[in-house]
Amino acid sequence: MEYDYLKLAVVSILRTMGREMDEESFVKYFSYGKSWISPAYARRLFKACIDANLLKKEGDKYVPNFEFKGVIPLDFRITPEIVDKYTVKEDVFTRILDKICHEEGIERKDALSRVNKVRNEIKFVNVEVASLIYCRERGIECKEFYEEVERKLVM
Repeated sequence: MEYDYLKLAVVSILRTMGREMDEESFVKYFSYGKSWISPAYARRLFKACIDANLLKKEGDKYVPNFEFKGVIPLDFRITPEIVDKYTVKEDVFTRILDKICHEEGIERKDALSRVNKVRNEIKFVNVEVASLIYCRERGIECKEFYEEVERKLVM
């Protein structure tokens, strides 16, 4: 059966946590509370819900932008495949930059500047490799990107 997974995801968390939420509580609910998807996928799901205009920001919290009456089907579940269906996968460099920004609490332009500094110091490495080197130097775990960057190098 085909569901409106995004809407049901929002309703699912709201019924457990109340009308307001932030990104971290959303991520914790789906990745740790339900153990359905990884934190990275939960963040993508959260962004998809915002992009679909299902959540709107009020102050520092997000609230639903729709009314829902009904029940959540017993077989409802969010999977990585469902998240992929509703999101556009960004290129690997963008995702590494996002991780740097999240881990260090900095703006994207600052992360880009730092990666470019590594790239200028080392010479002859592409921006993806430079970003992985930066992560390694700063203790930012980024093993999930290794294979994709390696495939990009081989191409």
